Amino acid sequence: MYKLIVVDDSERVRKGLKASVDWSEHQIEIAGEAEDGEAALALIDRVRPDLILTDVVMPHMTGLELIDRALAIVPLAKVILLSGYDQFDYVQSAIRSGAFDYLLKPTKVDELLAVLNKAKQSVERQRGQLNGVVELKQQLHESIPMLKERYLGQLLEGRMPLSEIRGKYGYLQLSIGGNGCICLILELDEVEALTPFERHDDRQLVLFACKNIALELFKDKFQAEMIEIADGQMVMIVSGSGLQDMKHDQERLYALLGKVKAYIWNYYKLRVSFGIGNLYESADQITQSYEEAVQAIKYRLYAKDEGFIFYRDISGARMQEAAEYPFELEKKLCLALKAGDKEAASACATEFMQAIVSGSPPGPEQLRNMCCQLVYTMLRMLVEWNISDGRVMDFAALDGQMRKWTTTGQAERWLVHYVEELSDMVSLRMQQRGASIVQKAIAYMEQHYARDLSLQEVAEAVHLTPNYLANVFKLRTGETVLNVLSGIRMEIAKQLLRQTDMKIYEIAREAGFTDPKYFGQVFKKIVGVTPLDYKRQ
Repeated sequence: MYKLIVVDDSERVRKGLKASVDWSEHQIEIAGEAEDGEAALALIDRVRPDLILTDVVMPHMTGLELIDRALAIVPLAKVILLSGYDQFDYVQSAIRSGAFDYLLKPTKVDELLAVLNKAKQSVERQRGQLNGVVELKQQLHESIPMLKERYLGQLLEGRMPLSEIRGKYGYLQLSIGGNGCICLILELDEVEALTPFERHDDRQLVLFACKNIALELFKDKFQAEMIEIADGQMVMIVSGSGLQDMKHDQERLYALLGKVKAYIWNYYKLRVSFGIGNLYESADQITQSYEEAVQAIKYRLYAKDEGFIFYRDISGARMQEAAEYPFELEKKLCLALKAGDKEAASACATEFMQAIVSGSPPGPEQLRNMCCQLVYTMLRMLVEWNISDGRVMDFAALDGQMRKWTTTGQAERWLVHYVEELSDMVSLRMQQRGASIVQKAIAYMEQHYARDLSLQEVAEAVHLTPNYLANVFKLRTGETVLNVLSGIRMEIAKQLLRQTDMKIYEIAREAGFTDPKYFGQVFKKIVGVTPLDYKRQ
């Protein structure tokens, strides 16, 4: 509905206009009436009409005067003048003053409605235009953060010079000074800790909060901007004249970053690390400081508890990129896995990681590559044994997990846990295959007990390593291979002692013992009496 007020010093005219038309049919509501200009202004201020129908000649104020003062209150209202004077000059004055149209008294209803309908259409167009402008302003306001991140991202990557962005400082609300700059990369050490937040919006809210904490702490001393560049990783551009002093007073930076870490931990129980580029005197060198911060954060694996990695500390003496791979430890670990010895395999995994990171450790990427090589070797061994499990054999997923390592301690714990999982799988397979293996080994020993058998020979007969066979026997029988062999030999010896007149030394040789004295010791230990006493029984 469009609001219309009627202004005329004649009550008869006002009532006649109100009664002459069913205004609701034309989406018009008579919002009020006034008898002179002063009363009209008070009414206009109160009801804010879309349409004003007013006489030209009234007490205290003419229609032309009312136009100026009314449009100051409601600039978009349409004023239609009514007059008994058919004077062209007067019409021109009214139009120049802002009147929408001009009607002569007495006014015909159809002429009045025609003018009012045109006025309505004009109001509607202006409303649309105004809404469009408001909507555009709102869209621009809402898009400022996105535009800011886009431009800052292009600046950091060197795809847009700072001089070009300076022209956008106003509407982007950027805070980058020209008297110095340094870039810091803030990275959440364990971004997977955010997974309990069920909705993406919740995760973004936490990251947004971390960003606000950092900016709030820096804003009092420096100009700072911050954008997210990866999941759980944000870059902060710090600039301002205060940076000149920071070059000689690094403790100020430590103190601020320490506060950021403490606040984020206190509120969200999330740990963060900082990769810190070099400080430059001109903000035009932002890109260089950013690239240095990117390199620095890669070395967070080797960061101490405070989690600060300065580019200058890694640029002068970069960690070696050609560290020697510990092949002997890899072999030792694989043998422990084959034997199903979980404790030994776990110890080997710890020894492997400590051998890599001790002394002059490799760069972060090479550290992961070395661990990938070990994992690949172990997985290939499992494939050869027809052992498969998607949880531990998806190499792409494993590589993704390794890239989430944030400290060497975390890397070591991951590797040890992974090796223990593989060891459990090998042990399960040993149990499944154990019965058949034990039967074959016992059959071989029963057939060849008279020879000087060794664990090596029995293992080779069943196509296994000695350690693997030993572990299978222990799992399946609770005995060692040599104890089982001794048991077989004792049964043969007892049989010969009961059924033949052979000498003790002959029986010992027949049972596989080259030393009769040792045979006697073993016999007594297992049977409880000497061979001669057993024969006499």
